[in-house]
Amino acid sequence: MPKRSEKEARENADLVALLAPALAVTAMLSYFQYRALKKQFLTGAQVKRIDDLEAHTPILAISTLGIAFALWGLYAFAAWAFRGHAAFIPIAALAVYAVWLLIKRLLAAQAACLLGVVVDQEAGNITFPTFFPALRTVPLAEIAQLTREDGNKLHIAGEFGSYSLRFSDKRRRDECIYLLKSRTGARMLAEVE
Repeated sequence: MPKRSEKEARENADLVALLAPALAVTAMLSYFQYRALKKQFLTGAQVKRIDDLEAHTPILAISTLGIAFALWGLYAFAAWAFRGHAAFIPIAALAVYAVWLLIKRLLAAQAACLLGVVVDQEAGNITFPTFFPALRTVPLAEIAQLTREDGNKLHIAGEFGSYSLRFSDKRRRDECIYLLKSRTGARMLAEVE
């Protein structure tokens, strides 16, 4: 039994040794995607950004865990396929492609969280991170109602539907409300905080 435990410990250490560099590479890739988003959305003097990485921690955590599990699953499947199950090697190649598509989507979600909420007064829209798709853009003219929720949430509603924006503190939430009210004809519902 002790030999099996040592073998499992060695395999786990090997897996961590493989995952750590892979996660470092994905962090760099998400940073480069963030820079591309920054060039796309943060152009002009009328663009205001509310960066709030702390508020988007759940999306960052889920996407990071998703990348780790996808890489671990791919590693386990490929190791199994190359250990005498040669018929599954083409399926392993397809799995690599599928995992790459998944990781690409999760990297986009991470990059969107790094970007934060962007209010573009000139183009007349607000862009904010969501999990799927990574970014959502709503025209400011279509926002009909703003609602503050007890805490740090802001709900926007209109013909597009409704979305809830979460901020880490009330100051950032109120900054977003100010930017939206100055450009839209949205009504602010009265509420007790």
